[in-house]
Amino acid sequence: MQKKYILGVITLSACITLTQVMPAFAGIIGHSSASYYSAQQEAQAVQPQSNEFKFLRTDMYTYQDMENDINLLKNQYEGVTSDSIGTTPDGRSIYRITVGNREASKKILVVGAIHAREYITASVVMRQVKEMLDYRRNGDTTLDRVCIQYVPMINPDGVAISQSGIDGLIKEESKQKLQAIIDSWSDWGLKENQDKYNWFLNKWKNNLNGVDLNHNFPTQGWEQRGDSRKKPSNEFYKGPSGGSESETKDLMKLVNDENFDAVLNYHTQGQIIYWSNQHASAEVLAKDKAMADIVAAHTGYKLVAPEADGSKFGVGFKDWLDWEKGIPSVTVEVGIGTSPVPETQIETIWQQNAGVLPDIAKYVLGE
Repeated sequence: MQKKYILGVITLSACITLTQVMPAFAGIIGHSSASYYSAQQEAQAVQPQSNEFKFLRTDMYTYQDMENDINLLKNQYEGVTSDSIGTTPDGRSIYRITVGNREASKKILVVGAIHAREYITASVVMRQVKEMLDYRRNGDTTLDRVCIQYVPMINPDGVAISQSGIDGLIKEESKQKLQAIIDSWSDWGLKENQDKYNWFLNKWKNNLNGVDLNHNFPTQGWEQRGDSRKKPSNEFYKGPSGGSESETKDLMKLVNDENFDAVLNYHTQGQIIYWSNQHASAEVLAKDKAMADIVAAHTGYKLVAPEADGSKFGVGFKDWLDWEKGIPSVTVEVGIGTSPVPETQIETIWQQNAGVLPDIAKYVLGE
């Protein structure tokens, strides 16, 4: 049911042209959200516990899968710790996984799923955790000299909405909040047309509050940054103020506390790399470019030209890192097509990105 539903949504999305006011929907999927989301919950409920990592499969990767996999990593490898950098409005922990030397002077942060519908990136980040641990198990000493921290799913509430709709939320007040956002866009025909309703939720990009976390960082460009939605929605809305969202605050606090030397941020889609920021110092830009070249060498992805990087009034995580914090970072857009990127692409995505983090680590170490 899931694959049919996603295929239908992708087909529908191909026929959609978004405007700032009203999308022109076309096509009939023929699947009700109620039956789809019910099937998803039943499948998750009956999944047996396993000693196999879920992130190595081609199934849809959920928050619950990630929790189980974090425990498996700690059971199967030495020197793996996890904690929470915060709690989401719907009550989920935002997990951080740490490997390597906690006392090392060099630190790297890897982040996934800041956009809800881009949840396949959580699988990529989790594979990178295992990759570095396998390197160490096979005799590589990089982790002796660097600390790597991973936040595979910074927006788990949004992921739950994209994957399972209203029923994916835990709290009744959260469900009511989401329903209110849906109702506020009733002029899009969400109540009358099940396919439009399905599309709206499956394409959910924002957090539970309907805010795009990657447009919510308090840079100097905040006031000038345009906002095509201007109210809570499934995508684009930048929020009532810079840094208004708890997830944004939690990620900012982590960066401020740890003072990372480099940040690797995973998104979908397009097989491109955002590396530049027109407000960054020459030193930061040089490091951005060096890391982007490493990613490109492994993946074959194209570097986005600086004039097209959207950083003039940038309010994204990378904008804040480069512009406000002076921390080198690259944003890697994996997968092709439209988001959510089909799970069938995960193996190709991983073949492209395997080796990226080990080489980034070596670069940060000056090796």
